[in-house]
Amino acid sequence: MKKYSLLIAFFINLAGFSQNYKGSLKPLLKDGLHSLMLAPEIRSAANDNLDFLRIRDAQKNEIPYVLISNTDKRFSIFNPIKIDFKETLIDSVTSIVIENKTRRKQDHITLQIANTNVYKNYTIYGSNNKIDWFGLAANGQLTDLNSQQETTIEKTIYFPLNTYEFLKINFNDKNSLPINILKVGVYESEFFPQKLIEIDNFKLEIISVKNKNVTQLKFTAKRAHKINNISFKINTQFFLRNVKVIIKKTRKIKKRIEMYDEVILRDQLNSKYENSLVLNNLNEKEFILEIDDQDNPPLEIQEVHLFQKPIYLVANLKQQENYTLIVNNTLKEPSYDLANFITDKTKVMDKIFIADFSKIQNDKDLLKKSSFWQTSIFMWICIVLGTVVVAYFAFGLLQDINSEEKR
Repeated sequence: MKKYSLLIAFFINLAGFSQNYKGSLKPLLKDGLHSLMLAPEIRSAANDNLDFLRIRDAQKNEIPYVLISNTDKRFSIFNPIKIDFKETLIDSVTSIVIENKTRRKQDHITLQIANTNVYKNYTIYGSNNKIDWFGLAANGQLTDLNSQQETTIEKTIYFPLNTYEFLKINFNDKNSLPINILKVGVYESEFFPQKLIEIDNFKLEIISVKNKNVTQLKFTAKRAHKINNISFKINTQFFLRNVKVIIKKTRKIKKRIEMYDEVILRDQLNSKYENSLVLNNLNEKEFILEIDDQDNPPLEIQEVHLFQKPIYLVANLKQQENYTLIVNNTLKEPSYDLANFITDKTKVMDKIFIADFSKIQNDKDLLKKSSFWQTSIFMWICIVLGTVVVAYFAFGLLQDINSEEKR
């Protein structure tokens, strides 16, 4: 019986094997690299499996492409500090004085130094009036001041945390030649978030479950969409609520199928901050966001927005050609040479857009150049053979049952 059930399930699933979509790329203004931001409906049609994408020209030839995901980036940027005073006393000392007029806390600075083969001892002082100087660090040493790739080198020096308005660094020139300090500054981290794409395909229903003291936000759509961020605009003045994101799942327990709730995210909404939830693995057409109100009244939720991180398709296209973007879930991940030449650092490209993207029923040219087992002919052969095999086993099963009854 298990054998027969597995065969039946296999061929039933096979019947829904192929889902095809296509859209036309709008006319190009010139030849060269072009980028297409994959709209939510394209990614949803592929169930966010981008191996299913292909570009064809008018002759049905496959056009190579590369997918680029622009993630949030954090960069360290060198912020120079003004050198207020610089003096070199021959065979004695080189002094530089730098400002810290904002009186911010600091415990290190970075020096940009012209290449040299000497080493240098230094002492650091702090002052708030440039008259009275107090020691911060003594007997520091700079070594390895020669870069093989650049004409300058950077060295970071550390000292006790302080808020002095001025710092003075004295470099000892008695035993070695002076060094050339070009710049002084600090590296600060700056965050550059990518622009998210809003998804507006979901319907929202807000349900107050009073016996559990929770508010449920139920999101539903016709197709699943990848969601990376949920943003809220809440009018309530003071709140701190636990929230969780729930999806419906099924599991088999002995001989029955059971539906259960799976929590994929636990977080908080807090009136002190800008409220948004970050998700990594949500790709559903229905989910619930549950807010634990405890003994408080429900939040006054004015707006809820769903977003996904953008993904770009990059291809080398010609102005005079007509191109079609295809989604076909019988295809495998392609391998193109272009992937070795395009990165997220590639310079500015012309943008292209897609029109008339929709589901199609039959298009013999869609799978041109695909393997035979990927074609609709192979699929229907399997379905027919599967039907024959299922009928054969079903007939045999009935005969076995009849034989048992006669005994």
